[in-house]
Parts: sequence; C-alpha cells; structure tokens
Amino acid sequence: MSQLLNIFYHRKLRNIRYLVRTGLIAGYLLLMTLMLPRSYRYVFEYEPGKPWTADALQAPYDFAVLKTEAEIRQDQERIRREMQDIYVRDTALPALVRERLRAQLGQWSARILRMLEAEEQGSSQQAEELRSGLEEELGAPLPPGLRRAAAPDTARLRSLADAWTERCYRQGVLRPRSPDSLGEYLLLRFAVSGERYQLASAYIRYPEGVPAWFDSQSQAAALSPLERILLRSALAAHVQPDVAWSEDLTRRELARRMDLISPSRGMVHAQDWIVRKDQIVDREVEAKLLSLKQEQEARMGPNYPPLAFLSQFLVILLITSILLSYLSVNRPRIYFSNTKLSLLLFTMLLTMAAIVTATKLSGVALKVVTILGPNIDLEYIYLAPACIVPIFISNFFDHRTGFLCNLLTALYGAVLVQRGLEFAFVQLIAGTVVLFSLRQLRKREMFFFSLGYLLLAYVAAYLIYNLYYKGNLADISYPTLLLFVLNVAITAIAYNLIYLFERIFGITSDLTFLELLDTNHPLLQELQRKAPGTFQHSLQVANIAEATINEIGGNALLVHVGALYHDIGKMIHPKYFIENMSEEERLDNPHQHLDCRESAEIIIGHVRKGVEMAQKYHLPQEVIYFIETHHGTTRVEYFFRRYLRERMCEEAEADSLFRYPGPLPFSKETAVLMIADSVEAASRSMHHYTPDKIRDLVNGIIDFKIKDNQLENSSLTFKDISIIRRVMTRQLMNIYHSRIEYPKEQAAPAEGSAA
Repeated sequence: MSQLLNIFYHRKLRNIRYLVRTGLIAGYLLLMTLMLPRSYRYVFEYEPGKPWTADALQAPYDFAVLKTEAEIRQDQERIRREMQDIYVRDTALPALVRERLRAQLGQWSARILRMLEAEEQGSSQQAEELRSGLEEELGAPLPPGLRRAAAPDTARLRSLADAWTERCYRQGVLRPRSPDSLGEYLLLRFAVSGERYQLASAYIRYPEGVPAWFDSQSQAAALSPLERILLRSALAAHVQPDVAWSEDLTRRELARRMDLISPSRGMVHAQDWIVRKDQIVDREVEAKLLSLKQEQEARMGPNYPPLAFLSQFLVILLITSILLSYLSVNRPRIYFSNTKLSLLLFTMLLTMAAIVTATKLSGVALKVVTILGPNIDLEYIYLAPACIVPIFISNFFDHRTGFLCNLLTALYGAVLVQRGLEFAFVQLIAGTVVLFSLRQLRKREMFFFSLGYLLLAYVAAYLIYNLYYKGNLADISYPTLLLFVLNVAITAIAYNLIYLFERIFGITSDLTFLELLDTNHPLLQELQRKAPGTFQHSLQVANIAEATINEIGGNALLVHVGALYHDIGKMIHPKYFIENMSEEERLDNPHQHLDCRESAEIIIGHVRKGVEMAQKYHLPQEVIYFIETHHGTTRVEYFFRRYLRERMCEEAEADSLFRYPGPLPFSKETAVLMIADSVEAASRSMHHYTPDKIRDLVNGIIDFKIKDNQLENSSLTFKDISIIRRVMTRQLMNIYHSRIEYPKEQAAPAEGSAA
C-alpha cells in the first residue's frame, strides 16, 4: 500500500498541472451542484390543462391548499380599495383656541378704543394709522361712523369668543387628507381608546370653510357690524382643525389587515384524493400539487439533507464524466491543457448560471405580466442564451466538442427544471442547427445568418414539441416566442465575449483566424511583395491542405490560415529559395557561392525567422505551431548529400547539421500541412504531369515521412493516410491538368524549393 501511495505521490501529486486540473474539475462540480435548486423534486411530471398520466395520487397527510401569488395580490388590492382613512380628534384643542380668540379680541378692542380717542382729541394722523393697521389685520374695513359710545365691550367680546368656539368645535373642524379627498372617513376619537365611528359630512373643512361657516350661521345676524367683523377675522385666524388624518395609524391599520390575509383557501386531509388517473389537471388540482410540494419542503426543515446534496452532486458528476471521458480519449490536447479545460468549463458554468438566473426572474415576470395582461404563462428558462455553449466551444475548439457540450447543456437544464424534457428537446435542436450553420464560417456576416437559423430552430422546436405534447395549437403559450427573440438578441451581444475570452485565457477562436485569412493582412502583403513565389506556393498549399482536412475531419479554417503563414520566414532571404528566382537568377544561383552548411543554415533558418516575425506581428500561438512543425525534423537532403560527397564522411557525423530543429507535427492539421507543403514544392520540379507520376510523387513523399517518423506524434490513422493520398493526388491533377511540360530547372537549388 505504501508503495502505491509513493508512486501516486511522485507521478501525480508532485505534478502541479495535475493538481490544478483536479482543482478545476472539483470546483466545477461543486459550483454546478450548488446552482441546483434546494427544493423537493416531484417524482412525476404533469402539464396544466392536460390529463394526469401518472397513477392516482392521495394526500399523505393533512395540508393547506395555498393561494397563488395572483390570488394573494387580488386580496391585497381589495383591502386597499376598502380601506378607509383614519382621522384623530384632538379634544384639547378647543380650549386652546378659545384662549387665543379671547386674547385676540381683547387686543383688537383696546386698539379700536385708542383709535376713537385719537379722533376725539383731533389726532387724525394717529387715528388713521391705527385704523389702517386694524383693517389690514382684519382683512375688512371698519364700519363707518364709528363712535366711542359704540366701541365693543371687551367682556362681551370674550363671552362671544367662548360661545362661538363651543359652537364651532361642536360641529367639528376637519383637515382632509388632500384638498380633493371625498367620501367617508373613519374617525378615531382618542388614539389610545380604539373607539371608532363614521365621520359626519357636516364637519367644517379647514381652512377655507371657516369664514363661510360663520357667515351661514343665523346667530351672526344678531351681532353688530363691528362684532361680526372682529369675530369672523378672529375665527379665520385662530381656529385649527381638531380632526386630522393620521398617516401612521392608517398605515398600521392597513398593515394589520394585510397580515390577516389567509395564505390558504382550504384543506386537504390525509388519504383524500388529490388527482386521479386521466383527470384533467385544472387550476384547483395544480394548486393542490403545488401546496403538497411546499408542505414537503417545509417538512424537510431549514437544513438541506446531506443525502439530497450528495444525490445532486452525483447527477452532476455523471453528466460531467461524459464530457471528461470524451476529452481525455478524443481531445487530449484540451483535457491535458488546464487553460483550454478551464475555458470550456467556465463557458459551461457561465451558461448554467444564466439558466438559473432565468428561472428566478419572478420580479421581471410580474412586470411582463402587467404589460402583456393577465394569465400570461411565460417559460423564462428560454430567456437564457444557452446556445452560447455550442457557439463558443466550436469557435475555440471544434464542432464535435461543441455538439457534445450542447447535449450536456440540455441535460443540465433538464435536471434544473421540473419539466425539463421540453427544454432538453428545444435546446438540443437549436444548438445543433446553429452548429451546422457555423460549420463553414468564412465571413462574419455568416454569424448573423446563423442567428436567424437559431431563432427559426427555437420557434419550430418549441411549437412542434408543444403541439405533440398538448395535441392542439390553442394551449400553446405563444407569448413565450417573444423570449426566443430576446434570447437570440442576448446571444448576439454575448458573442462579443469571445474577444474577452481570448484575452483572458490566451486561446484563439475562429473569429481571429477569419481576420488572418484576409490576404490584405500586412504580413501577407509583405510576403507577396518580397517573396511572390513563396506567396503563390503558400496559397496552393492552403488549398491542398484545406481540401484534405475536410475529408479526414479537422479544423479547415485553422489549417488554411497556418498554410498561408507557414513560410513567412523566407522573406528574410527570398532569393535563396528557387520559387522566388527568375530565369536569369537561376543561372547564377546564390547557393553556388556558399558552403553546404551555410546554405543549409539559411534554408533551415527560415523556420526560426518565421517564428520571430509571427511573434512580432502578434500571430496566435496556434499559427506559430504550423511554422515550427511544417518541416518537423526532416533533413535538407540535397545539401546533406553534397556535403557527404565533398567531405567524404559518414552520414552519422553530419546528420544533425542538416536537420530542422522541429518539433514534429502533433495534430492532424499540422501533419497535413507538412505533407501538403512537401507535395506542392516537389511537384514544381516535375517535367511531365501524368496521373501515374503525380500519384507516385504523393505516395513517395508520404511514405518517406512515415519512414522518417515525422508523423508519429500526429493523430493520423491508416484510414486518414489513405484519404490524404487520394485527395492530394486529385488536387495536384486539378492544378496541373493543362500543364504538359515545364522548362528544365537547375538541379542545385531544387532543395530550396522543397524547403
């Protein structure tokens, strides 16, 4: 046992990459499990308005039939409509107002008396000042012909103040909640007593109603003109409302009535039938089913059972194991790359989070229902842009991996929602359609066509499934189709995250390869200007390699881009490669003036120079791999043989001087490019292009690559090799079908062409 632990420690635990990958997978499993709902899951599925397909269901115990949110909102609206405002009466206010009136009338009486005395003494200016001041305060002119004998008696005025105060507050003075408040009011005599009664409509409205009330009283006619003016002004100035609206008491009473709303509307007793087989699941039955679910959740208690969490974890583990098994067997370069694996898992995790968020949009749901009208049944899970998974994965990796991830996303969604078969069906159809529409991505506008196909796939899959399940068109939730439009719009916006993911994870997507595919790229323009022969050679290699990879399966866009840039290092010394030499330059080949090792160093050096130029122009690492591997560790054969003849030495002594540094091709794409590069270069030195000669040329080059172990790290199979032979032969025949014979070339620089 100790030996096994020791081996495991040295081989695995000490490998930091293995630890990081294990942590990534464990974290992904935990987060995915935590996003699943912590609620009771039915062991049956049903569709509202359709027959119950499971066995008859009896209540296992007594439980209340809960009201729906819509029913509770209706009760709340009814209470708000029936709720009356609460007013508080201040019984201590009349005594305070009476004292203010007595003091005010006494002051005015004394000032009138002083004014009359000033008039009698001939002080007209003083009298006029007193008169104007009084009239301004009273808001009315004093009666004309006023004499000292008719001056008001202070004691009488105070008696009148007492009588009119009592008369005013016997009727009551009301301050409404708002100027336009009408109807009946609920009056609370004392805030602590709880005594309530209906508010009489005869109350005096404050403040505009006080003067009008005084004028309407018959007792006012018995007063002298001066007394009427004084009393009217004093009442208007000092009377305050003794009945006022209490915002706090009204709010508390409303809250009390809201708390009294019953959350249930009936009971189901143990062993009562909830629903029988083939019974229509109407609103009443659905309410009982939902109430049973909530009762079972309540009986589970606040702590989520560890066994339930473990079961959810195992479900996520099984689904994720499908993905990990596929990657480890068929896509090891993704599985064993922590960066690529983290990008894939993060995309799945982000999409799952979007699905969870979409299922919890209760607040948004209420707003949408308010806009669209009542009884709108929207399935908000379709608002989540789940097709981001196949789009992103296929852009960063390949379409087969994208298809599998789309399938697993459908499974994740089916686990998340109660009736998940519909979501899984719709998601699988829509994701597959968008994958096929993006399969030949060559222009950016093709993505927008794919969005149109995606919308059509969503709508068609949803309608077809519901038509099959419900049996008629009338029961389909057509407003849900609006969510598909929003889904596609969100997908279009989220598509821009590809650039952000490229920067974060350092992985290149097909969108970047599309940009590099443009021959107007500065690097390709420079190659065309400095080394036109190499540029044409690269175009031919790109066409041959792409046609081949399409037949055996692989990333055609990647291999095409890699072929365009694989020989950019020849721009440094273009005249040392035969495809860039004119007829005159071939007669004076520059290699004739160099030592064999110097010539070989220039030929081999174009790989290193190409890598340096690619890094200078910030080409993706995926493209740089093609530059590094397109010759593998092959030998510059012409200069090697010439070196052996001149130095009379053994092969083993000079072999390392004339070999490319590698590495070997490690994928189908890099291996196909290596073969296509050699085949296209060698075909230029042929004199007669016949099918047999072309076939022999292709077979000879491929056999030599296999014998030289150049393809041992690639994932090519025997079947792939057979297809490559056939496709490349066909491609060369198409290129040279009209070319019968070419001018004889110099033998020496032919090796440069092969480079």
